[in-house]
Amino acid sequence: MLLELRQKLTSNIGHLQEGALKTAGDKSNDLSDVTAEHMAERGSDNFAQSLMVRILQDCDAEVCDINLALEKIEQGAYGKCENCSRPISAKRLKALPFARLCIECRQQEERRSAPA
Repeated sequence: MLLELRQKLTSNIGHLQEGALKTAGDKSNDLSDVTAEHMAERGSDNFAQSLMVRILQDCDAEVCDINLALEKIEQGAYGKCENCSRPISAKRLKALPFARLCIECRQQEERRSAPA
């Protein structure tokens, strides 16, 4: 399951990078003769490009988490919470096979990082 997911993400990253490079190559950074209407369009394009970069970063982070999970399998540590060392439920691992925390520790982490 982890190997399949890593393959899909790696493929998606490749496609997104190709698209980002094509989009970036089509644009000029010279704004001297751009009308206001085109400026708004360029702003939308910049937003889309920023979003694509963020998606690429998220995919890359997931690939790193998958690689870590694969290492844990080899070490016999897969399925143990990194925080409390209790087993991560099979239900959670099925939903998120590269989960690093049990659901309780993950919820505590989210509560701590939530804005007050």
